[in-house]
Amino acid sequence: RVVFMLPWLGRTVAGTTDSSTAITMLPEPHEDEIQFILDAICDYLNVQVRRSDVLSAWSGIRPLAMDPSAKNTESISRDHVVFEDYPGLITITGGKWTTYRSMAEDAVNAAIRSGKLKPANGCVTDHLHIVGGYGWDPASFTVLAQNYKRMKKTYGGKVIPGAMDSAVSKHLSHAYGTLAERVAAIAQNEGLGKRLAHGYPFLEAEVAYCARHEYCESAVDFVARRCRLAFLDTDAAGRALPRIIEILASEHKWDKARRKLELQKGIEFLETFKSSKNAQFRDGKHNGQ
Repeated sequence: RVVFMLPWLGRTVAGTTDSSTAITMLPEPHEDEIQFILDAICDYLNVQVRRSDVLSAWSGIRPLAMDPSAKNTESISRDHVVFEDYPGLITITGGKWTTYRSMAEDAVNAAIRSGKLKPANGCVTDHLHIVGGYGWDPASFTVLAQNYKRMKKTYGGKVIPGAMDSAVSKHLSHAYGTLAERVAAIAQNEGLGKRLAHGYPFLEAEVAYCARHEYCESAVDFVARRCRLAFLDTDAAGRALPRIIEILASEHKWDKARRKLELQKGIEFLETFKSSKNAQFRDGKHNGQ
């Protein structure tokens, strides 16, 4: 089996290829799989990586598509499949996040053929930037660092200023592009400039921003898909959950029952990430035993 290591958001992701599994809404990695990966990567490192060094371990279920027009099951594909069930009804299935533009192009082209359309130009997706991409520059983070402060509320309720340090400003710039200044403004003007977890650049302001502008409707949505903290450090994500829920509750006017439900769902979700309870980062320093 192939094993890979990739740098990702300041950490290293180690993984392997897929295998058959039962379908569940909350898939969990098996300990033998985790140990297999650790044993494999140790051959390529000059340090010993132990189970206690794993800050987060997860697995997902990948759908494999089968072309309904194929004559045998050997045509199961790891790519996407586009087909026309009935005249004018185009279906696209399978695929993966990293090929979403290619998937969209193929589906639209299939619709063009089906409808015998004559578009004025070809596909333009290659030239489209994602939101925040237009006008972005790799050095944009310096503007954030120079022009904004992180106003933080203490446990006593006092608001104190903090620097928009390079780690935070680089994160905001790379995550939000030219829209990063909107997040920085919330951090400065609304006292939401505190980090959600020690050693990580994610700010409280991001929770409010994502709730207002990116349709973030749950704590799991934020901790897994907006800031990726669940994948980087599961225990840190668990410690951040109550504050994330508090901010989302303020933004969406949640009652006490909804807050309780969000915490329950968040805990259940994070329990599927098999981190080592001994491996924790404090202000960026690894204290694994």
